[in-house]
Amino acid sequence: MTHPWLLPTIIAASPSAFFLIFIYLYLYKKEGQKALLAWSICWVFHLLGYIGNIMQVGGVDSYKYFPSFSIDFIRALFQFLGCLYFLNKSFSRPFQILFSLAGLWALYLDFEKIRDAYLIWPIYILIGGSQIYTGIIFLRTKNLIPSVGKIIAGWIFILWGIHVLNYPFLRFHPEYGFIGFFIAGLFRFSSAIVILLVFFEETKAALFKTEGDYKKIVDTTLEGIWLIDKESKTRFVNSKMAEFLGMSEKDLVGKSLFDFVTADRLGSVSKRLEERKQGQAEVHDFYFRRPDGEPVWLLMSTNPIFDPQGNYDGALAMCTDITYYKKTETALKESERQLSTLIRNLPGIAYRCAYNQDYTMEFISEGCFELTGYSPSDFVSNRTISFGEIIHPEDAERVFEEVTEAVSKNVPYRLLYRIHQRSGEIRWAFEQGSGVRGENGELIALEGFITDFTQVKLAEEIMANALQEKDILLKEVHHRVKNYLQVLSSLLSIQLEQVEASNPTQVLTESQNRILSMAYVHESLYGKHRISDEFFPEFVSRLVDSLLKSFGHKKEEIQIFLNCESLPIKQNSAIPIGLILNELVTNVLKHAFSSKKHSEEKIIKISFYKDGNWIHLDVTDNGKGKSSNSKSEDSMGLELVDLLTKQLKGSVIDLSSEQGTVTRIRFPASY
Repeated sequence: MTHPWLLPTIIAASPSAFFLIFIYLYLYKKEGQKALLAWSICWVFHLLGYIGNIMQVGGVDSYKYFPSFSIDFIRALFQFLGCLYFLNKSFSRPFQILFSLAGLWALYLDFEKIRDAYLIWPIYILIGGSQIYTGIIFLRTKNLIPSVGKIIAGWIFILWGIHVLNYPFLRFHPEYGFIGFFIAGLFRFSSAIVILLVFFEETKAALFKTEGDYKKIVDTTLEGIWLIDKESKTRFVNSKMAEFLGMSEKDLVGKSLFDFVTADRLGSVSKRLEERKQGQAEVHDFYFRRPDGEPVWLLMSTNPIFDPQGNYDGALAMCTDITYYKKTETALKESERQLSTLIRNLPGIAYRCAYNQDYTMEFISEGCFELTGYSPSDFVSNRTISFGEIIHPEDAERVFEEVTEAVSKNVPYRLLYRIHQRSGEIRWAFEQGSGVRGENGELIALEGFITDFTQVKLAEEIMANALQEKDILLKEVHHRVKNYLQVLSSLLSIQLEQVEASNPTQVLTESQNRILSMAYVHESLYGKHRISDEFFPEFVSRLVDSLLKSFGHKKEEIQIFLNCESLPIKQNSAIPIGLILNELVTNVLKHAFSSKKHSEEKIIKISFYKDGNWIHLDVTDNGKGKSSNSKSEDSMGLELVDLLTKQLKGSVIDLSSEQGTVTRIRFPASY
C-alpha cells in the first residue's frame, strides 16, 4: 500500500526536471559541449520516469504498458555518458558490452511485463555501479583543479549508486516507497545542481587560465598591441607597444593616436580611420614620431571593433617595429640607386649571362646601346638577338674556348674580339669577367664588363704607322746626311783646287758658312715639325744673321728686307736652294759694298715667291754692280750657283745695273 505523500512528492519533483532540461539545453547552445547535450537527454528520460511513476501511483491502468526499466536504463546511460564526456574519459569497450546487454535485458523485461525483483536486479546493479564509478572518477580528478564541486559530486554519485542498489529490495516494501523516491529525487536534483556547479567551476577555471594565457601572450609577445576607442584615444597597450612609442603603459592610456603622427601624415591617418569605421581591415606600415623626437616605423595589422549593436567602437592594431628594416631598406635603395647610376654611366657594358655559346643575357646594362646599337631588352633572354650572334665569326670560337678554359680553371678571363654593330660597323671589344658558382660549386652564370676597345686599336694602328713613318723618316735622314756629307766633300774638293790662289782663312770661312747653311736647312726641315715643307722664311732670317756676323757686319750697318712666301718645296730641293742663297748673299757681302763709305746706305733685298709655275729667288743689293772681272774674283761661288740651279732644272738671270745687282734664280714649282 502506497504512502499518501508519494504522489505529491513525485508531482512536486516534476517541474525541476523541466527546469534542468532547459538549463542544460541553453548551456549546450552557448558552449556546444557534448556532456551538456547528454545530460539534457538524461533529464528528458528523468521526466518520463516521473510521468510513469505518477501513472503507477495514480492507478492508471495503462501503466502496465509503460517501459519503466528501459527508461531508467536510458536515463542512467546518458547520465554516465555526460559525466565521461565532461571528465574527458572514454566509453570503453567493456562498458559498451555491459550497457548493451543491460539495455537488451531492460527491453525484454518491459516487453514481457516482468516485475520480479530478482530479475530486474542486474539492471539496477549496473546503474548503481556506473554511478559509483562516476563518483570515484570525480573524486580522482579533483586534484587537477582544486574543486569543492567535484568532491561533492563524487560523494553524491557514490551514495546515489548505493541507494540504487537497494531499489529491488525496496520493491518488497511499497509502504516505504515514498522515502526511497524522496531520497532518489534528492540525489537526482542534487547531482544536477552539483554538476552545474562543477561545470561553472571548470568554466571559471578555464576562463582564468585563458585570461592568464592571454595575459602571458600579451605581456611576452614581441608584437605591440594597441587598442583605440571610437575617438581614436588609447584604451589599452601592452608593454611592447609602450616600448615602441617611448612611453609607459599608464601614460599611454588616454593618449590620442594623432599625438604620435606628424603633420604631413594627418590626412593619411584620418582616411585610414574612416576605412576602419567602414569595416575594412588592413596591413600597412606607418611612420610615427615618439615624444623624444625619435622616428619609429611600425608594421600594423589593423582591424575594426564593433559593439553588439554593430556600431563602430574602435580599432585594434598588432604592431611590429620595422625601423631597423626601414633604415636598411633606405640604405639598400640608396645603394641600388648609386649602383644603378654607376652602371648606367659606365663607358661600357656590365652583364650577367648564361654559360653557352649564345651568352644568353639575364642582365645587361644600358651601355650596350652605344657599343652595339642594340637596347638591353634586345639581348635579355635572346629576345631579339643573342650576344653570341654579334661576335665576329672569326673570333667566336676562340672567345668561347678562352672562356671555357678560364671557367674550368676558376680564374677570370680577359678577351679581345670584334663585334658587329647593328649598323654593320665592326668594333673592337675588350671583356673581363668570371664564372659565378652556386652553393654546391656548380657554374650558374657568367658576370663581367665589356668596354669599347676600338679607339685603342686605332691608336695602336696610328702608333704602328707613326713608328713605321719615323723609321722611314730616320732612314731618309740618314740618307740625306750621307748626301750632305758627299756635297760637303765635293765642295771642299772644288775649294781645294783654288786654295793656293786664295786666302786660306777666307776659304775656311766660306766653307764654314756653306756648312752652316746646310745645317740651318736640316734643322728647319726636321727640328720642329714632322716634315717641314715651308721652312724658307725661318731659314733665310737665320742664314742672313749668321753671314753678317761671319763677315763682321753689324745689323744696323746693312738694311735687310725680306719678302719670302711660305711655299711648299720638295725636301731634296732644300739643300740646293739653301746653298744658292748662301753663295748669293756671300757675294753681296764680299763685293757689293766695298766702295761705299761707312755712312752710305747699304741695302739687301731677298725675295722668294711664286710666279705662275715658277718659283723665283731674287737677291738684290744697291752696291757698285758687277764689273767685268767679277767672275774671276769669285768664280767658284758663281760656278756653284750655276751648278745647283741646273740641279733644280732652273736658270740664273743677271739683272745687274749701275744702281746695284739683281740676281734671280728661277726653277719649276713642281720640282
